[in-house]
Amino acid sequence: MLHCLRVDRGAIEEGVGHADAIPRARLAFLARGARLGGVGAPLATFWVVVRGSARVHAREGRFELRAGEWIAFERDAQPALAADRRSLVLGLLLPVVPGPEPGAFQPGRGRLGRGTLRAALRLWRTLAGGVPSVGAELPALLAFVGAVQAPFEALVARCPGRSLRRKRQLFARLQRARLHLDGHAGQPMRLAELAALCNVSIWHFTKTFHAVYGEGPREVIARLRLEQASALLQATSLPVGEVGAACGFENPCSFSRAFRAHYGTTASRYRAACRAA
Repeated sequence: MLHCLRVDRGAIEEGVGHADAIPRARLAFLARGARLGGVGAPLATFWVVVRGSARVHAREGRFELRAGEWIAFERDAQPALAADRRSLVLGLLLPVVPGPEPGAFQPGRGRLGRGTLRAALRLWRTLAGGVPSVGAELPALLAFVGAVQAPFEALVARCPGRSLRRKRQLFARLQRARLHLDGHAGQPMRLAELAALCNVSIWHFTKTFHAVYGEGPREVIARLRLEQASALLQATSLPVGEVGAACGFENPCSFSRAFRAHYGTTASRYRAACRAA
């Protein structure tokens, strides 16, 4: 049976995986204000928020996850998680990255439908309580994560490489760069830094990134900044100029032009429309 880690009611768990003589796979349940310190470097992780929300801080940056959202990290990300008071977060911690092969999970993030979310909760609870077939726990979990990440296969196919293994390896690097973009939205970002994460030249990174995702890294950076601005306009009372500055725009004029071009209206009118809805 897999080791089960339960952290509940504001409890704090530190040092998971750091002191393991032999790293071991774990199921995790975080609930009601629980916090988990940085997970040990030998462990790759997969997290899904069943209800509430959770904040995640990893080497790739900071992330806010809401109910239904999932995120996966490679083994050196060392994520720390903080669940809100109404949250339930499920986790899978693996001692090595089991790939890149079919069925292995890739770094990245996404969203689950309600049916898949319920299936995840049933699976975690069933395996935490034991299963009839000894040794079936990990294959069942990897099969679930593989099904969740099945849409990635179309993106893997777009990666250059003579073998599927090579394509998967490159895609994993690109996904890490994508997570880095998401985790640092609104902060200055250099293409050289992203290319270094993929261990390729800036030219090769930009070309491959666009071929795989259908948009260039600079386009993604601009879109993420505007999405962050949209969220701040809806959730805060910050002046429009301060929203633009918080999202990485150099001055109010550049923010105003970019926002109007993307959303078809001014930031002020956008905020007013959202509050009136």
